[in-house]
Amino acid sequence: MKVNFSRIEDVQYVLDQHKAVKLLRKQHAPLIIAFLWSAFKEVHRQAYGSRELTSLLSDYLFFANEESIQYPKPARAYLEEWTQEGFLRQFYENNDEEATFELTPATERALLWITELDKREFVGAESRLLQVFQQLRDLAIGSALTKQERLEQLLEQREALDKEILAIDNDEFDRLDPTRIRERYALIEETAGKLLSDFRQIEDNFRQLNARAREEQITRQSSRGVVLDEIFSAQDAIMETDQGKTFHAFWAFLMDQSRQDELDKLVRQVFDQPEISGSWERSVLPRLKMSLVEAGDRVNKTTDRLVEQLRRFLVSRAFLENKRAGQIIEEIEQLALKVKNNPPSGSSFIEIEGKPNVHLLMDRGLFQPPEILNLDNGPLSVGDAVDVVASGLYEQLYI
Repeated sequence: MKVNFSRIEDVQYVLDQHKAVKLLRKQHAPLIIAFLWSAFKEVHRQAYGSRELTSLLSDYLFFANEESIQYPKPARAYLEEWTQEGFLRQFYENNDEEATFELTPATERALLWITELDKREFVGAESRLLQVFQQLRDLAIGSALTKQERLEQLLEQREALDKEILAIDNDEFDRLDPTRIRERYALIEETAGKLLSDFRQIEDNFRQLNARAREEQITRQSSRGVVLDEIFSAQDAIMETDQGKTFHAFWAFLMDQSRQDELDKLVRQVFDQPEISGSWERSVLPRLKMSLVEAGDRVNKTTDRLVEQLRRFLVSRAFLENKRAGQIIEEIEQLALKVKNNPPSGSSFIEIEGKPNVHLLMDRGLFQPPEILNLDNGPLSVGDAVDVVASGLYEQLYI
């Protein structure tokens, strides 16, 4: 559903249905937000086992109730309530007996929104403007339609770099002042934090795509061969969506060892600066690489789980088909035992409607891959209409 925020009905629907708004409206919203922030965001944790998170919440409730009993329920009851309302996601991974808890995309949004209400020391207007300019420049270069246009833009960049190198050679070197260093660091920290929060939504998007694909396969009464083909087609189709292409490009970038080494080097260089060296412990940047790898790995596991679940579905359906075939054979054997002592006297004792369909194993052909149409989506150009003969368009029908 596409929401139009200029319509009262659409806004009311979001306020009534979105789980992030429901969290903020909860009676115990301060407890939920404060605990989840301290347990997940403050220590940069992505997930907890059931026992560990229950223990943390029990301690948190104990200190919160020291003066007066405001939260009478046990920790486990609160976790179950928050899970049912969509504030936490509970799942079992790798056949573990203990459940795992993680934040849902709606909770990530609520935590991000409420923390942004805090007044900032300063707003990095210059850094944001430079970021917009850089992204516009990258978009203009990357989307250039002609080789000449792209070459001109790259030459302009090279000319600017040559001027900067010449200035440094002439000892005209200006270091960023402390205010600009802190400003740009704050923007980097904010962007990195939002990137990790966005992965909750990315993982949820893949989970929904997988669920829809699985439902389609289960509701269809197709042969096992067709279902197998559709399983792998569904996985390919997911990766061909905008979300899939974006994640694939991100994962390829992150898995490049040279990029990982560059990221580690840049983080070390940044925290060597005296203006921000004291921010190491509370920063998300030192753990950014591992956090992104873990988040991306969870998305990959979500996609791989589709194939495994559909494989189990095929095995289950094959078992039911074999069981039904065995029941039919058993019924035939019982009928044969009943007429064992009084067999039919005639040579013809059974009639088959129509001609029997015989399917021999060797009659099956080899696998033929489906034909894929390669459609050219290149830019259209206006042709020369001088030599075009249009008379054929009017002579398609003869009476």
